[in-house]
Amino acid sequence: MRSPNAVIALFGAYFLLQVVVRQIIPPALRIDEAQQILFSQWLALGYDAQPPLYNWYQQAVFALLGTSMATLAFAKNLILFLTFAVFVKTAERVLEDKRLVAVAAMALFVIPQVFWQAQRDLTHTAMFMLTFSLLLYCSIRLLQRPTTMGYLLVGLIAGLGMLSKYNFALALPAVLFAVMLHPQGRSRIFDRRFLLTIAVSIIVFLPHIFWLIDNLAFASEVTLKRMAEDAPESRALQIGRGLGRFIAGSLIIIAIPTALLALASKGKLTRSATHSNPWLRFFLHYFIAIATLMAIVILMTTMTELRDRWLLPLLLPFPILAALFLGQRLADIQEFAVRFLPVPLIMLALIPVAMLLAQPLTAARGRASSSNYDWQAFQRHIAEKEGISPSVIVTPDWPSGGNLRFVFPQVPVATTIYNDYDPPFKITDEHPALLVWTGDDDSVAELSQWVEGQLNLKVKTPTRHLVDLPHFYPIKDRAVRYNYAVVTPNDLLK
Repeated sequence: MRSPNAVIALFGAYFLLQVVVRQIIPPALRIDEAQQILFSQWLALGYDAQPPLYNWYQQAVFALLGTSMATLAFAKNLILFLTFAVFVKTAERVLEDKRLVAVAAMALFVIPQVFWQAQRDLTHTAMFMLTFSLLLYCSIRLLQRPTTMGYLLVGLIAGLGMLSKYNFALALPAVLFAVMLHPQGRSRIFDRRFLLTIAVSIIVFLPHIFWLIDNLAFASEVTLKRMAEDAPESRALQIGRGLGRFIAGSLIIIAIPTALLALASKGKLTRSATHSNPWLRFFLHYFIAIATLMAIVILMTTMTELRDRWLLPLLLPFPILAALFLGQRLADIQEFAVRFLPVPLIMLALIPVAMLLAQPLTAARGRASSSNYDWQAFQRHIAEKEGISPSVIVTPDWPSGGNLRFVFPQVPVATTIYNDYDPPFKITDEHPALLVWTGDDDSVAELSQWVEGQLNLKVKTPTRHLVDLPHFYPIKDRAVRYNYAVVTPNDLLK
């Protein structure tokens, strides 16, 4: 409890264990994992509705360590570990009693979107969490000790944050507001070196801005649709629903840590604050700014859908705020910490077990999931039973595309979604084009059009084949339907 470095080491061991766990559970790639494998085929200034920082990072890991489930899991868990490490170091800078550093770190872990969602998926959100943690740490460090390097680092992290997720743009003014109201804040902001911060952040983000200008509709279409899901016709109702979703999403995130902290401190808050803590005010000002900014955004855009994972990084400092509050009012911090820490520590031990059991238990209940698809079985069917060695694989969605690329690592895989990837290929009798999709729909025409666009040749409608294969964990009376069609030179018309 008294060693923040020991807390960091504990989380290091935990996330290494999670890398091992990912090797044991079904090898079907989840949505974000599949996207990383698919995007690793080409380097671009932007890809879709998310900024490209995590994609670039994942490509660098693949380039250094190879493409495998181990490197995929390692990349993700390294980001989560670094987030906790920076979070601990941030808490250490503002909390006088180091036992509360452990409390704050464990309070962060028990947030459901952290201990479950972020470890199962959420790549871009995980990168947002890391860059925002770094922004907080470096901003606090700059307030405590201003250096030229400190200003440069804040600018670099601000630029990288904007490359991690677009709603990082909400975090920047909120942190700036909290800094401005800090006793040393104005002198730091009006220091001429703050211009270096602004310049570096713009330089880092600038290349992606050029891509965003040319692809604004493509980058925003999906997000705007999600933000307006189930919107009522009345503008007042839209605003009301948006504000309600913001409040509800925030409560979902902070509910469990708040409940555990309250139970552990019950009857222990026997003294009043002896002095005004500038760091407590710093984090309060940050959350006031976030709430105000979110209200303004909802009023201006009338968004009606706010998912809790979008809010998670913005609410990341809540455990530190709670620890600062408790540090001023607890009569016996040792007793409080001893009462609080067992539950998070038990969860730390049980979450890997839950992840191991989640998929087989889901299958045993008869529920199907794309995470339980057996893409290796499909690869064996194509390569061994059918004897097909494709020159290119085309599919209509990125989850299928990423999984196909993973099991056919030497074959370029394209989707009809991302038209900026034009892999070189040549259709021959030995190496035809393979069109693949899942489900009952007929996508032959759509996928054939992609081939036509690449080759500037007409494609005769190829024959649709299908094969039903069991799930990785078999489900009684259920199978996965894989559809495929083969385009050979005989199917090409000039």
